[in-house]
Amino acid sequence: MKIFIIFIFLFGIIGETYSQTDPMLFQQSHVRGMINPAATGKGGDIVSSLSVRQQWIGFVGTSTQVLLVNGFVNSIQSGFGLTCIFDGFGPQQTNNIKANYAFFVPFYDEAFLALGLGVGVMNNIYKGGDYYVLQHPFDPAVPLETQSKTLPDFDFGFEFNTNNFEFGASVTHITYSYHDQMIMRPMRNYFVYTRAKFPINKKWDFVPGVTWQNNRRINAVELNTGIRYNNNLYINFAYRNPMNLGLGVGINLNDNFRLVYSYDYGFDNLSSYNSGTHEVTVSYAIRVNNTYIKNRLRFFKWRMF
Repeated sequence: MKIFIIFIFLFGIIGETYSQTDPMLFQQSHVRGMINPAATGKGGDIVSSLSVRQQWIGFVGTSTQVLLVNGFVNSIQSGFGLTCIFDGFGPQQTNNIKANYAFFVPFYDEAFLALGLGVGVMNNIYKGGDYYVLQHPFDPAVPLETQSKTLPDFDFGFEFNTNNFEFGASVTHITYSYHDQMIMRPMRNYFVYTRAKFPINKKWDFVPGVTWQNNRRINAVELNTGIRYNNNLYINFAYRNPMNLGLGVGINLNDNFRLVYSYDYGFDNLSSYNSGTHEVTVSYAIRVNNTYIKNRLRFFKWRMF
């Protein structure tokens, strides 16, 4: 019975959209490069991070892994990076690998605009022979055979930053329109986000933020409220519609390592069949004495978030 309910839910989504939406991590403010190439190299250091999201504990095949590596080249005011996303959603597996580039344009002394482009490939694998599909073989929208397709993929975005404010927007899979969407092709996704810092005193900061994601059929809005202590400890509360609540804690173990853990739980029709979602991010930074970025990015440098 549990497997049948999982099947109905997963393929109810596929029947409406013919593809899953891009994954939006609870900790997406720590790995902006996965949704916006304009965030590549921000902070000036060479940073690598690995995020693992185990979604809907108790269900099979619902996990996401994100690997990001990026840095900044001072002489050409540009960030370069690599993004690898491996996303499992029932019988569908998506593997997305992109090279990201961002160019930084300064405004006055404490602000800049970054323009970013991501170029890569996306491989979609649909496992038509597994047990999800066998529960409902008469649905013509659900192929019974295993399929695999690799396609070119492009992202574009911008991000504006000051010492106390961040605003960004991006479009992923820009060459694929809503009208030619199929189960083996990606759907264009739109992201808009903002974040601000309000100092409470010399050690405490209040950091609220909003992220919006849309792919024509699905709208997701996430509201974040973060408290940061002494630039080393970060506690985050979030709400994502409809009725998904989360709590995250991040800590800088030293000048190079950062560890973030979060847990979120959805109060929906599937809440009685799973125990929520766990997410872990581990980051390592190689410090670079980069005067161009650090003079304009003191608030949003790596160790802050």
